[in-house]
Amino acid sequence: MRTHHHLAAILTGTAVVSAIVITLPSAARALPGTQVNDIAREVTVLISGEQGQGSGVIIQRNGNTYSVLTAYHVISSREGFRLLTADQQPHKIDASKIRRVAGVDLAVVEFTSDKSYSVAKIATSKTNEGQDVFVSGWPSNGAVGREAGSGLIRQFTSGSISGFLPKPYNGYSMIYTNVTRAGMSGCPVLDTAGRVVGIHGMGDTEDAKKMRESGASQEMVSVASKLKSGFNYAVPISVFLKKANSVGISSNTLQIDQSPAPEAGAAYTASNQPDPRDKIDNLQATLNTLNDIKKTADGVREGADSIQHGINSIRGLFGR
Repeated sequence: MRTHHHLAAILTGTAVVSAIVITLPSAARALPGTQVNDIAREVTVLISGEQGQGSGVIIQRNGNTYSVLTAYHVISSREGFRLLTADQQPHKIDASKIRRVAGVDLAVVEFTSDKSYSVAKIATSKTNEGQDVFVSGWPSNGAVGREAGSGLIRQFTSGSISGFLPKPYNGYSMIYTNVTRAGMSGCPVLDTAGRVVGIHGMGDTEDAKKMRESGASQEMVSVASKLKSGFNYAVPISVFLKKANSVGISSNTLQIDQSPAPEAGAAYTASNQPDPRDKIDNLQATLNTLNDIKKTADGVREGADSIQHGINSIRGLFGR
């Protein structure tokens, strides 16, 4: 009898261990950098306002309404913002529906469209130092680009997480080595499975105060304080998930993936020529098509009203 109970206990223990192993989530599949780029292209948006531009990422769809997560400082002026999706179609952002995430540099904006756009997957697994990450955003043109008469080009850069701030600053704590430029604030930081792990928003520069204390000239301080050190900062997506309900976003409506981050896939190498889908020759002209669409719609409505007025007039003549 004792042997029987002992065997039963062993079998029971084995069953419990097996159940635990089965319920552990398997790691997501690592994708080649080019595939992550394809995913990033579809979910990354350009946000343009009167004071400048930024980027964002589509995180939710509810009928014809799409929610975009970005950095709050991108849209803090709340004036005349428009958004370009991957198909380079302009969409108006309703300033009254901009929702700031309290305590951190994040915000959610909305646009409406009857077209189908991709929605980003969100990773909830812990991010670690040394983990490969990608950044996808629409930077403003630099000096060389302006001189060359180049349009805007979406940038997709590779790098790795180099550390974390022990004390977050305005929500920022994730540090990484990817190259970024002004205009990419609000864009997604993605892991090797193409899932969002953070929202980019800051690039470090030299400390002007310390440079002055070390005896640097004002000219050197002025120049160095404008040069990025190479380290960038993001608000981890976990910070947003904890506060999502406060801005009307339920985690049940997000595409959340709880599986651990995969090891790096094939290394990403940028093409010699930008993909046509990643290039905007004339931003203002593209954005102005939103006004053209509105004028066309207004014209159709006016035409319909004229036809209806004519029908009513004819009915009046015949006493109907």
